[in-house]
Amino acid sequence: KCQYGIVANENGKTMNTFLGIRKQRVRQLKESRGDLDILKVMQMEYRMGAVWTDEQFAHLAELHLERGQIESAIEYMSLQQLLNRIEKYAGCEYGTGCSSASHRLQSTATTYVDYLNMRRELGYDLSNMIYQYPRDLKAAHDRMVMESNQKEMDKRLKEVKEKFSGIRKQYRKLRKKYYYEDEEYIIRPARSAEEIVMEGRLLHHCVGGDTYLSRHDTGTSYILMLRFREDADNPYITVEIDASNDRIRQWYGAYDKKPDQKHMQEWIDQYVYKLQNNLPA
Repeated sequence: KCQYGIVANENGKTMNTFLGIRKQRVRQLKESRGDLDILKVMQMEYRMGAVWTDEQFAHLAELHLERGQIESAIEYMSLQQLLNRIEKYAGCEYGTGCSSASHRLQSTATTYVDYLNMRRELGYDLSNMIYQYPRDLKAAHDRMVMESNQKEMDKRLKEVKEKFSGIRKQYRKLRKKYYYEDEEYIIRPARSAEEIVMEGRLLHHCVGGDTYLSRHDTGTSYILMLRFREDADNPYITVEIDASNDRIRQWYGAYDKKPDQKHMQEWIDQYVYKLQNNLPA
């Protein structure tokens, strides 16, 4: 499909050398009708000199992890341990065919690898199972985020609390208009400037910058938090909505990506329709 970057060796004389995969994987690639997620995992397997089971292979294809993320994690554990832990933390199984489950697994995988990398960078001994396999991943990840630059973060939170105090003051009013929940998701306005900063910090995107805080504070646009209903304290997607016409300006999950994009776009569109037509939640 002319996707840039999928050819490993343009002079390769066979399919496996052309694409940079193990010879034994060619038939599987054909059976998948050239699925690009499958191909990406095949190429990682070959470049890492690994031989994965078909089950491990399918799980990795579902997680969408990058090669560097996998390599950094398996310095401390086996690949199977990594896959098992992600499944346990996510609270859902691989291969269900449910897009929501798949994207929860992907989000959990990113969070877990990010947690491990922060632990390592801060000098923790990851051979210690307590550090390597925390009981509560979200809480442990949040602690590492804060510890990474605690002094700077404290200064930033104090600064925005004073500078954009209107965000906290108008929360209850905005909540009456923008709050909505269904069986799976919940969406609400930000409670404070500090919460917006932490949202950006935890999801690794730029919503915590002064530009977005100022827009919310002055009522130009508002920052909304979209989360899984059963995990309402854990950031998932950040939404910016125009205050004048209730149209979505932008929405992003972790690392400026759009998790489960088709499904979540449909959900957000339905939410906006209810909002603009004053339909009951």
